[in-house]
Order: sequence, then structure tokens, then C-alpha cells
Amino acid sequence: MTAKTPAEHIINELGGLTKTARLLSTDDRRVPVSTVQGWKDRGKIPQEYWIPIIDAAKSIGKAIDLSEFLAVPEQAA
Repeated sequence: MTAKTPAEHIINELGGLTKTARLLSTDDRRVPVSTVQGWKDRGKIPQEYWIPIIDAAKSIGKAIDLSEFLAVPEQAA
């Protein structure tokens, strides 16, 4: 089993790639699924998205803490 990165954990918490992109998209700014896929591939999410992700998680009844963006992968702990 491979280690789960902070990006993978957060994207899974939000319901996957497509749902994460949809939750973060607004009328003014669309977040493509390919952008979220890039985060997953790199294992990290750009800091400019952290607060919008926390707010999006709240909107679906989930709690994501800032520390989760910097978490050590599960197997590395």
C-alpha cells in the first residue's frame, strides 16, 4: 500500500476529483478536474486553495483543518 499524501486525503474527503473541482468552482472561476488531478499527482495543494477548500468542506458537512495540508503521509509517520 502506498502512502496517502495530504492532497489525496483531502480530495478523498471532498468526494474525489470531480466533486472537489465542482465544490471549488464559482461563477467567476472554474477549477478544472485536471487541476485537481495535478494536485493529487504532485501530492500537495497550492496554498491559495486551502481556505476555499476548508470552506467547501464545511458546505458539505466535513471538517478539514489547516494541519491536514501539511500532514506527513500515513506510512511515513
